[in-house]
Amino acid sequence: MLSRNKIKYLTSLRMKKFRVLHRQFVVEGDKIVKDSILKSGAIPDMLIAKNTWLKENKSITMLSVPEILEAEAEDLEKITSLETPPPVMAVFSMPDPETGCDPAETSLSIALDTIQDPGNLGTIIRIADWFGIKNIFCSTGCADIYNPKTVQASMGALFNVQVCYTDLKSLLEKCRQTSGFPVLGTFMQGTSVHEAGMLSRGIILFGNESRGISADLISFINSRITIPAGNNNPAHVESLNVASSVAVVCALIAGQSKKSSESQV
Repeated sequence: MLSRNKIKYLTSLRMKKFRVLHRQFVVEGDKIVKDSILKSGAIPDMLIAKNTWLKENKSITMLSVPEILEAEAEDLEKITSLETPPPVMAVFSMPDPETGCDPAETSLSIALDTIQDPGNLGTIIRIADWFGIKNIFCSTGCADIYNPKTVQASMGALFNVQVCYTDLKSLLEKCRQTSGFPVLGTFMQGTSVHEAGMLSRGIILFGNESRGISADLISFINSRITIPAGNNNPAHVESLNVASSVAVVCALIAGQSKKSSESQV
């Protein structure tokens, strides 16, 4: 049985100020907890689970987890951020904040300008992981990577992708000083992403859900790209969701790049 103080502490981690204070965050659910531990190799500080889950997952409970707590369904219901209480929750330590957010000059990265929906951010992290993109640079106005909705939408990918919060203007200025380092920006009007070609290095910048890319960042962009609507589209929608846009762009630019590099081996 979880103590009242433990329940209070775990509940407090739903709020950013307490996550920052204690440098811990919560991962909830059977699949995401298993993937985070068994596939990504992350070891939680604490595991909270039903007795049946603990018995069925000896491969996890035998690891060097500092604290494993058995919980009743009603306890999990008190501390979960989900509508339906999961059979397991895990508490992880946050990595130390990045001090130098420099783009890797030999690889492709994503930059996000004030993405405010935590679900969108989590989905984008998951997409980046799928396409092998290891670095995401977020403006300081972006949603918190450890928000429960972000964590849930990432499905464990946040352990595989480095997310750095930084001043994008300073970051893109560094990129401009690097010879031959492209910065692509996504707009409603621009070169079709189908014609943009393969990209093995550089940064792709995506803007805010409603306002797009900030005006003070536009001058740093080498190439404007867009996702054209289908020929038969009656244009009932104004634009794509930003996470959907990231998926399309990565599939056509990062996916092509990966295919090209494999063909050269």
